[in-house]
Amino acid sequence: MGRSAGSCVTPHVSIIPRDPGQPATRSIRRKPLERRPGDADRGRSGLRLVISRSAPGDHDPDLPPAPANAAGEPKRARRVLLMLASGGLLAAAFACDIVTGSEVASSLFYVIAILFGAWFVGDRMGRVLAALSVVCWWMAYEITSKPNPSSTGAPHASTLYWNLLVELSIYLIVAVAVAQARLYLERLRSTAQQLSIARDALDKETRAVGDLQREMLPHETPSVPGYAWETAYITSTRAGGDYYDFLRAPDGRVGIVVADASGHGAPAAVLMAMLRVLLHSEPVPSGSPERLLARVNGQLAGTLAPGRFVTACIAWLEPVSGRIVYSLAGHPPPWIVRGGAHRAERLDASGGPPLGLFGDAHYERGEALLWPGDTLVFHTDGLTEAMGPTRELYGESRLARSLAMADGQDLFSMRSALLASVDRHRAGAALSDDLSLLLIRRASGHDVGGPELD
Repeated sequence: MGRSAGSCVTPHVSIIPRDPGQPATRSIRRKPLERRPGDADRGRSGLRLVISRSAPGDHDPDLPPAPANAAGEPKRARRVLLMLASGGLLAAAFACDIVTGSEVASSLFYVIAILFGAWFVGDRMGRVLAALSVVCWWMAYEITSKPNPSSTGAPHASTLYWNLLVELSIYLIVAVAVAQARLYLERLRSTAQQLSIARDALDKETRAVGDLQREMLPHETPSVPGYAWETAYITSTRAGGDYYDFLRAPDGRVGIVVADASGHGAPAAVLMAMLRVLLHSEPVPSGSPERLLARVNGQLAGTLAPGRFVTACIAWLEPVSGRIVYSLAGHPPPWIVRGGAHRAERLDASGGPPLGLFGDAHYERGEALLWPGDTLVFHTDGLTEAMGPTRELYGESRLARSLAMADGQDLFSMRSALLASVDRHRAGAALSDDLSLLLIRRASGHDVGGPELD
């Protein structure tokens, strides 16, 4: 139809509120426009747009019916087939009961149908089959019973009723027990699946914590002329509590930090992160490891949960002289392998208690000298406490022998030989604690690492 110039068709939009509690769906309906006064004069017709919100199950006569959800059809069909199979087994048991003359042993035939129905269909089907089995047993008894001419009469009716009651009790117990067993197994499977999902999620989170923790470790060793460095970091779980770091001072000294947070996994990794933040939060007192330990201890004391602490070793190395100043906070002392002497010396345990236990703890310092060709070895207790299959510790004596035997090798080979010795002692047993290892060698005149420094 024609329309006058300048006129326009304005669609009518209506919002139909949904029923509270029902998820909203959005549909668009087009209906013929209702003729209103003036429409005939303007000579126009059109469509009215209706935007509605409807709840599932609402029917719009203007729209074709939505296709039925057939998601439950296969399950319903399978249930019907299982019920028919249960009825077939019951009929077969009834036939066997009649053929065998309704003997006492024939009652076991009905148990097969009850077991099948209760297991595959459910507890209600099992109870129904139990009742029907009693009826079938009674019918088989009536059909197959033959009067005995020598007997004075049929058994008393109460005997038959007691037999029926006993049969019903047995069948019901079987049905309930089978249904409960199936329900228990389904719950076990569901619990196992939930545990598997939770374990995977926890493992994923722990891996993420471990990756983040490794990102906090130094990506490279210090570049100091005349010195070679090697490190090893092995965690007993996805995330560990060991930590090592390097500090640089304006006067050229190099600080070495090796620490071990109590515990394993994510809690120990958090402690390690706290220690790293505290070490880098303020200017480092160069050449005074005992002051640095006292400062960090005062910051940790009173903030850690009971039973949580950190052991640490902080050492300052003067590259030109080879002088080492160190202090320990409940940490294993470092070792020096004297070049060419095939001997490992354990430094004195100068220091104090672990960090975070006592706020007013006092720390001592120790000193040593690294000659050209000597190797300075730092480690955490995960190395000496590595256990073999018989739970025997690796120990300091084995460590001393391994270090002495590795004397003369390049630094990487010494590191590899030491780790291989620990692996042989473990003989496949898992690490009981995180393991960290730092080796620092002052080069001698014939080493490739750099010129001899006096």
